[in-house]
Amino acid sequence: MRRDQRRARPLRDGGNLDLSVSLGLRMVGTDPVRHGRGADPVLAVLAAAALACLVAVLAARPPVAITVAAAAKPVLRVAFVVLCWQVAARPQIAPAARRFWRTLAAAGVFLAAGNLVGLVTGAETRGDPAGMLAMSLVLLPGILLGGWALLAYPLQVPPSERTRLRLDVATVMCAFLVAAWYMWLPAGSSPDNPAQLALTALGCAVMLVVAYAAVKLLLSGSAPFTPPAGVLLGAGLLVGAWYLFNLLRMRIADVQLLQAGQLTSAFLLPIAARVQYLQMRTRPSGLTTRSRPRYSRLPYLAVAATQLLLVLELWTDGLTLRAWGMVAGTATVTALVIARQNLAFADNARLVDRLDASILQLRQHERRFRSLVQHASDITLLVDATGTVRYASPSLSALLGTPPEQATGTPLADVLQPAEAADVAQLLADARDEPDTSVRHRLQVHDTRGRQRWLEAVATNRLDDSSVSGIVINVRDVTETRLLEQQLRHEATHDHLTGLPNRALLEDRAHRLLAGNDQTPGLRAVLLLDLDDFKTVNDQLGHHAGDRLLVAVAERLRGSVRPTDTVARLGGDEFVVLLAGTTASGAVDTARRIHAALAQPLTIDGHPLAPRVSIGVAFGTREPLDTLLRNADAAMYQAKRQHADIRVHGDDSTGTPAQAGDNQL
Repeated sequence: MRRDQRRARPLRDGGNLDLSVSLGLRMVGTDPVRHGRGADPVLAVLAAAALACLVAVLAARPPVAITVAAAAKPVLRVAFVVLCWQVAARPQIAPAARRFWRTLAAAGVFLAAGNLVGLVTGAETRGDPAGMLAMSLVLLPGILLGGWALLAYPLQVPPSERTRLRLDVATVMCAFLVAAWYMWLPAGSSPDNPAQLALTALGCAVMLVVAYAAVKLLLSGSAPFTPPAGVLLGAGLLVGAWYLFNLLRMRIADVQLLQAGQLTSAFLLPIAARVQYLQMRTRPSGLTTRSRPRYSRLPYLAVAATQLLLVLELWTDGLTLRAWGMVAGTATVTALVIARQNLAFADNARLVDRLDASILQLRQHERRFRSLVQHASDITLLVDATGTVRYASPSLSALLGTPPEQATGTPLADVLQPAEAADVAQLLADARDEPDTSVRHRLQVHDTRGRQRWLEAVATNRLDDSSVSGIVINVRDVTETRLLEQQLRHEATHDHLTGLPNRALLEDRAHRLLAGNDQTPGLRAVLLLDLDDFKTVNDQLGHHAGDRLLVAVAERLRGSVRPTDTVARLGGDEFVVLLAGTTASGAVDTARRIHAALAQPLTIDGHPLAPRVSIGVAFGTREPLDTLLRNADAAMYQAKRQHADIRVHGDDSTGTPAQAGDNQL
């Protein structure tokens, strides 16, 4: 807004008025107003009326110019009231902005009434003193309401920063007061004409209100209007203040220019309200909010400006009444800046103390973190996007035997020495695909001594973090846990005495065999074995001897079947052999081979033993394991009753229908 104000400044010195008018029209025609929907008809009417009125005022004789301006101003004030109320009625407008525009609408009512009084009484056309007094009394509440709308808008700053903001605003406003004092007493003393004095003071007040609102909104970073609307509002108020400054000191040659300035101010206000209304299509709240600057140079510029103005006054007029007022104002501005600077020094001192405490705390945290990392049993690795190690914690040497400095710059796969290189590649690929998340993998690796270890690696992708720029991998040795898991899994699926699979593992393998029967040609067969007179061994030689006999039987069973077959212990002296991909004769041959192997004499605790076993055989293709076990059990008990050693389910003769030689080892 400062650039636009500088361009409008020649109005006060009798420059060309068309510059300000063209500025307002250009602001109206910008893209934020159009929103891609073409020119707004209301703005088009206002622009055309402004152009016509200004041409008429500047081209006509002074009496006609005064009459045109006086007749146009009440209409424009009413338009301003209507447009302000439309802005306040927008459904999504912020409450603070709604109050602001409603207050401006109320101010416009008084301004319209004042201009109408001036037109009716002839105050503006004939300069009647009584009419001018009446007009001023009606206009004054409108000006006060407009100033209140600007002054009452709340500061959108944190409470901790309000004191500094208020000092900054007070400093700048004090400088404006010095400038207003300089303009209020142009000859070094108070004007003799009371009306001129009142209007000059009113013009100063309007200028100070506009300046205060602009400074406050500039320093706080928030406003109840959009930037184009704010520029138009400020321009209208400043042009109006310029008109009041020059109203009673105008000459006949200046009448047309002053009336044009008054019309310009009257047109800019409704144009600003309409621009605000249109821009709220894309900014429904109607507010302008930006981050407040960390510091402002305005207070220092205010000090320089007041001192330069004081030097100019002393140089031209000496130590007059106006100079004394400027001396007081300059001293006040300097004192406010000193107070603001002391407050800044106190804030800086507190910030330095907090910074020192934070740095000390950060160093303590760093030492603690460094100690934790250097003495932790887990390995911490930092690798880049290509998988090259950029950092390795000291625990790498203790765990895998690789010095950390040797690992730096080496590919991760070469550092960990995995059993499968694809495992490390998969870990890195998963980490790269999941930014800011962690992936967990278990790796089988070898240390520098060739020993196998199991590691659990948790990789976190921090490539997008500029302070890390890598993948953080935390590695923990889980070898003991892995071995314990394997041990527990083995104990859960194997017999603790013989080491053979138990019934759970047997059922699992049978289920897998049944599910893949199409890929395994041939029959499935179950051999159920039971030791004869095993109770006699336990009773005569003790349970220790019975356990050793069971272990010996398990070893002979393993040696009598193929690697693809399963030998399991159901409990007590019962064993099961599950044959896959066999034939009826092959199953019988396996049973005979097992019977012959178990019949070999053995010695336990000095006692010779010749184990005898009864075997039941059952065949099937799609039958479940329970059915085969039940059939094999029936055949085994038939063998016991008939002392036949081996019986096949479904064969009631003492012989077997199967032929030998189909299931050799």
